[in-house]
Amino acid sequence: MEALDAHPLFRGVPPEELRMLIRAGAWRAWPAGRFLFLEGDPAEGLYMLLEGYVKVVQTDVAGQEAVVQMVGPGEPLGLIALFADQPYPASAQAISPCRALWIPGAVFREFLLRHPEIALRILRLLAERLHETHRRLLEVSALRVERRLARALVRLAGRLGRRTEEGIELMLPLTREELAELCGTRLHTVSRVLNRWQRSGWVRLGRRRILLRKPHALVALAEELESPQGGS
Repeated sequence: MEALDAHPLFRGVPPEELRMLIRAGAWRAWPAGRFLFLEGDPAEGLYMLLEGYVKVVQTDVAGQEAVVQMVGPGEPLGLIALFADQPYPASAQAISPCRALWIPGAVFREFLLRHPEIALRILRLLAERLHETHRRLLEVSALRVERRLARALVRLAGRLGRRTEEGIELMLPLTREELAELCGTRLHTVSRVLNRWQRSGWVRLGRRRILLRKPHALVALAEELESPQGGS
């Protein structure tokens, strides 16, 4: 109850309404590597992710997977269940131990009719995700790899980063391969750029961990401001 009560999406909802929503749903947990749902599964409900991190992947006609989104605590998954009688258009895989509340789509639609302010927040979220998708498509076609990678890291730091004395740490356990898929490039290219940035002191790399030691340098590269040394 407390987890949903503190969630910004449900701000202002009476506690008894949240209790009804929780009773209609089910708490579920997954270890790292497990799928919450698969592309093509019936979209019967949505998930409110409360703990852990999930990557959303799609498969092309050649069978190649691409990471299209990273989702962290407090973000919903499977919103297609609210608006279309269609299967999930992508798969969702836990990249760390996860816990979520699954809510039947029909139940949540009735909830939105009683609380139109929540429906507006969800529409705003969907618009932001659509805008991000369009922006990434443009970046893949128009920007060099270093700038795409810098933009991806800056966006992840803004959503899923934690400020420390040494810089901004990305909280999700991200592999270089997943980062390459997010940027629409190859693994060896991302590894080469990250290793150069580490030598320059911009980042510190660990096993599935990235610390942005000089986030201002990455922002400058992402926005093509006056470029610090090491960004070309």
